[in-house]
Amino acid sequence: MNTDALKTDIRTVFPNAEIGRVYFARQNIFLEEQYGFTPENTRFAEGGCCDEINEPECRFMQSYWGERFKFGGLAGYCHGGRSGLNAVSHHVPEVEGRKNLLLVTGPHIGYHQGQWGRIPRPGQPDITASCGSLCAVLQAGCESIRKKPEDPLDLQQHFVEQIMLPFLEKCSRSSQPPDIVEATRFLMEKIDSDLFAIIGDLEGGFNGQIAVITGITINTETGNFFEVSRFEVRGSNR
Repeated sequence: MNTDALKTDIRTVFPNAEIGRVYFARQNIFLEEQYGFTPENTRFAEGGCCDEINEPECRFMQSYWGERFKFGGLAGYCHGGRSGLNAVSHHVPEVEGRKNLLLVTGPHIGYHQGQWGRIPRPGQPDITASCGSLCAVLQAGCESIRKKPEDPLDLQQHFVEQIMLPFLEKCSRSSQPPDIVEATRFLMEKIDSDLFAIIGDLEGGFNGQIAVITGITINTETGNFFEVSRFEVRGSNR
């Protein structure tokens, strides 16, 4: 399937999806031209899922803005929390009175031959899960997750399970099997809610601009797409 046909296919479910590198290239230029973000006065921080399949866009952004601070983890949730984002807010360079923080995060989902939540990976004969963390939660099911004890050696996955438990309970009440697309959207809403609550705490003590890009990365065999959820620039260089 060529890129245009694949994009059309994906947009039946994610209508605003774009090729990932195209979206981020455009936003990089926009931030530089409209808000004065430059590699010299900007710290880039990324909170996506640690799955290597998401690396192309992360490396692309890093090549533009410089070394990245990582505040995410399994499923693209902001596991670094207040402490992580407070830390990176103190790592921002200041040039001629200007300092900028750029945050990028969100969950991801695979798409392959009409099937969501699956993706072929280089060198592997089988089609694998994407996002593996989220798919594991849906496969376990509501009752299993509800009864599962906390594992101190698997705290990120436990937290993803607890985030998704209300979604699983809703599916259970309606006797509907959990859908990976709807689960990903549910998780995106939770990430947005929690991340912007943390950013609200940061704003008062950060003398600069904070740009935030959140969205869903769609992994395909030929490359990643991205559908933005929220794009905001807050604060000012006073």
